[in-house]
Amino acid sequence: MRISHSGDGCGASWPLCKGVLIPEAEQKKTWVEFSHRLTSGLFGFLVAGLFWRGRRFFAPRTPGRRALAATAVFTVTEALLGAKLVLFGLVGADDSLFRVFALGLHQVNSLLLSGSIALVVFFSGDLAPAATAKKSPQSSQGRLFLVLFVAIAVTGALASLASTLFPSTSLFEGLSQDFSPQAHYLVRLRIFHPLLATVLGGGTALYFWWKAQEEPDPEIKKAELQVAGILGGGVLLGYLTLFTLAPVVLKLGHLLLAHLIWVSLLKWYLLKKALLPR
Repeated sequence: MRISHSGDGCGASWPLCKGVLIPEAEQKKTWVEFSHRLTSGLFGFLVAGLFWRGRRFFAPRTPGRRALAATAVFTVTEALLGAKLVLFGLVGADDSLFRVFALGLHQVNSLLLSGSIALVVFFSGDLAPAATAKKSPQSSQGRLFLVLFVAIAVTGALASLASTLFPSTSLFEGLSQDFSPQAHYLVRLRIFHPLLATVLGGGTALYFWWKAQEEPDPEIKKAELQVAGILGGGVLLGYLTLFTLAPVVLKLGHLLLAHLIWVSLLKWYLLKKALLPR
């Protein structure tokens, strides 16, 4: 909604749109926001069905049951965070620190939600929990990679907000604004995302590729190459988005790729901890 400037399309009412169930409006942003709320509602029903069915599939106190509970919780918090943005007016041209904080929190919750859904899938089929799980000595290292990726994703959300509120007509103009002391604080902060993505994201991709060359376990090797490939693709798509002044299609593709990276990292982490079978 932020990308299409449609976050305020339904006014300051939630979950209704402009105070009614089905709005009557000619503005495009109203229908975009209404469609978003409609699909979000349908997603909520799907999660409710998944939770009901999953409780019959997973035994109590199993990883799958906990993943189900996490999916339900993060679906509710995702809706509440979206409502908060609308009801507090943190949409449209708002550039407050409150919006920045709420946006970062929203990004973290979105990753936790997609991650919990992925865990439900992992724990329900061929990737069900291993019978004899053991703690891997690289567990702390794996958690570090996950935390670093979340940090990159949060800076990406802030950079996207800055580009939406303060668009540039050329790459040179955008770079000049990034380093201008007179520029808005959001504009000066957005440079951190490509820097972190290049150094941490690109470095992590190279690390996973290098580790895969000497990994004896075929499943872990496959997961490491997958992480390296998607991360590398994410960095390249990020630069393409930057050089083309962030068109909507590339922004959406970049966001999708970010969640794919997150899921692949989670799968690798579970394999390293021996929570998934080889």
